[in-house]
Amino acid sequence: LMEEDMLRVGQRLNHPALVKAVVKESPSCYDMMVKCGVKFADQVIRLGGHSAPRTIFAENYSGGGICVPMHNWLKERGVEFRNKSFCSAVLTDKDGVVRGVEVEGQYDFDKKTHKNTYKVQAVKGVIFATGGWGADNEFISASTPQYSTLESTSQKGATSESVRMLLGLGAMPVLLDIYQVGPWATPDEFGAGAASIFADYIFAEGIMVDARNGKRFVNELASRRERSEAEMKCVDQQGKPVMPFGFCSEKTTVNRPGFKASFREGTVKKFDTVEALAKFYGAPLEPLKQQIAEWNKMVAAGKDELFGRPLDKRVELKAPFYAMRFWPKLHYCMGGIGINDQAQVISTKTCKPIPRLYAAGEITGGVHGLDRLGSCSSTDCLAMGRIAGRSVAANL
Repeated sequence: LMEEDMLRVGQRLNHPALVKAVVKESPSCYDMMVKCGVKFADQVIRLGGHSAPRTIFAENYSGGGICVPMHNWLKERGVEFRNKSFCSAVLTDKDGVVRGVEVEGQYDFDKKTHKNTYKVQAVKGVIFATGGWGADNEFISASTPQYSTLESTSQKGATSESVRMLLGLGAMPVLLDIYQVGPWATPDEFGAGAASIFADYIFAEGIMVDARNGKRFVNELASRRERSEAEMKCVDQQGKPVMPFGFCSEKTTVNRPGFKASFREGTVKKFDTVEALAKFYGAPLEPLKQQIAEWNKMVAAGKDELFGRPLDKRVELKAPFYAMRFWPKLHYCMGGIGINDQAQVISTKTCKPIPRLYAAGEITGGVHGLDRLGSCSSTDCLAMGRIAGRSVAANL
């Protein structure tokens, strides 16, 4: 079912062999994380586009809840991490076999300066797991100019040096101009913070409405692309954004990740009455009242008659309301370097693997097609990372 969901949301431009590989490997990823000391929350939820609840978060609801325990586990076993290191070249022999990398040490990523240069020999191969380039406006403007004005959820180090280098080496490009934008993003916080986490619960148990008319306009649990495209249609006659807002009841805020921080920061706001809610966001009062009443009837009946949204939890909308504004942000690079299901990088010259070169995670293309299901990027990088590790060890 997960495999079919990924293909459906990716509009079947996914590479089927990669989807199969990720799905098959995913249970082992969970076991590996537990072995490394990752603590998980005792809750499985449904994110947008999924046909069933299947997402589990780290106990502290952050990526650090996964990365820090795994980092410590690896350090205890002798794995060396080199920070402030910039890979400036891939080293190959005369036959095109990858033999290592060139590194600029003590690299200052703001000033683009370094103190020393050295080479690292690869006995069995090199794996690139350098992520996406969502913060590289130059590269995005060149490949997809219509997204060049969108803010990004990525940290500033999410740039394109690695993907450019691999393309120059002859790696196969896959869907390089396709990007995912996050519908849970808000202009009221930098990147994707606490409010973006809490937004998933607003989408699951509350509603999102068009501030121009006070009405719902999309299935709040549709795919990220469908929701983002619907949000970006909320504009005035001059084409300027009239940002939609989402809101939920107080019951939805209890013990929910992201709520306390986003409420403290003022990104999520409390309204004691529907009148106050409508006034603050400039929505017409009577249509908004009517929308809330209609939604509550559908919750009671257990069926969304308008958009067919799944109702895993039925929560009536009633004051006080907790609300936030939405506007999409550039979130994920859908395309990247072409690989096969053994994580080997494919050559444009031969359409076969480049010897001893591997890649995993967001730097690759083909796993997700045109759009990605929430939580499947973590699954992708973990699954293909494990596969890449096995391939290198076997010297494929």
